[in-house]
Amino acid sequence: MLAPLRFSFLAILLAVLLTAALASTPTSPFPCTGGSVYFTAHTVDGLLFQNPDLLRDLFVFKCVTTVVFNADTGGEAANGTRMLQLERGLEAAYWNMSGLASSSSAAAAVTATTVQIGKYNISASPILGLENAQILYLRLPESSTFYGQGYQAYGKETLKKLYSADISAISSTDGRNRYTVTELKDVVATILRFRRAKDIRVLDYADSFSVTDTDDVQLEHADRVASAKIVVDVVREEGIPGTVKGYVETNDDDDDGDDDDDNDGVLMRSSYACDALRNLKNNLHTPDYIKKLAAFFVYARHDPDMCQSLQECGDRLRKINAYTDDYYEGNHIYEFLKREYYASPA
Repeated sequence: MLAPLRFSFLAILLAVLLTAALASTPTSPFPCTGGSVYFTAHTVDGLLFQNPDLLRDLFVFKCVTTVVFNADTGGEAANGTRMLQLERGLEAAYWNMSGLASSSSAAAAVTATTVQIGKYNISASPILGLENAQILYLRLPESSTFYGQGYQAYGKETLKKLYSADISAISSTDGRNRYTVTELKDVVATILRFRRAKDIRVLDYADSFSVTDTDDVQLEHADRVASAKIVVDVVREEGIPGTVKGYVETNDDDDDGDDDDDNDGVLMRSSYACDALRNLKNNLHTPDYIKKLAAFFVYARHDPDMCQSLQECGDRLRKINAYTDDYYEGNHIYEFLKREYYASPA
């Protein structure tokens, strides 16, 4: 009689411990794992610089998570209308790339939700009808200039200043969160651990920040460089598994058989060229180009700063005066749409 009682007690104890263990395991905020995580600075970046890789992933229904660092408010405090307008535009472009029909009523049905990442509630879109795709919006203030200066409305805070330790913390434009650089890296690390993505896709992290607005060292927008550097730092510091895309160069220069060049186990990585595309040649084949165009113009309907037709994009490019006009990415969309390049690390 004692043996069955002892067995029953142990079984109950095991069940209680298992239940407690499961209850203490954090629930993933993501609908799927594997596939790709895309990190961008601005809302439109993935459509311009990480496409057609993005549309290929979406079209075959890979698990895709996009993390957008910046809120495109134009520097106007409490300009939530513009920010939401651009976010809805990005979601509409995702429907387009997935081969799904979308409508204004469907777009209106996608209301912003939040997901819990560590101690932070972060804005997210489930993208109605797509169980394999999700976009997270960190909504950090964007830079007022190409070189990383900030808007007065947000205390002149920028990602470049945070990464360079010129400021101690940065607040989201919706007032929901405030991060030190360590805390922001923790958010990125938590996302990557939960997602267990095969491919981690970042913008050009290898570019250097300019010291002044006139030294011409910097080829990429400061927001793009800073956001990418933060992600790559996390991958290196935390030993996050996955391939950092563009592509990986597997040079075994030290002949130790582990495909790294300095015996530290870290592969040579590369990333997506961004603003520097304006200096490169067209390289997309016609089918990819047509699909990239279609997705961009679906987004552009929601973004009044973007050209609304290929003709308008071309006209903007032709009207640039290379001697007097400052660089503005909106004038180079015509070139960006025809190209996708990977930037090799120095």
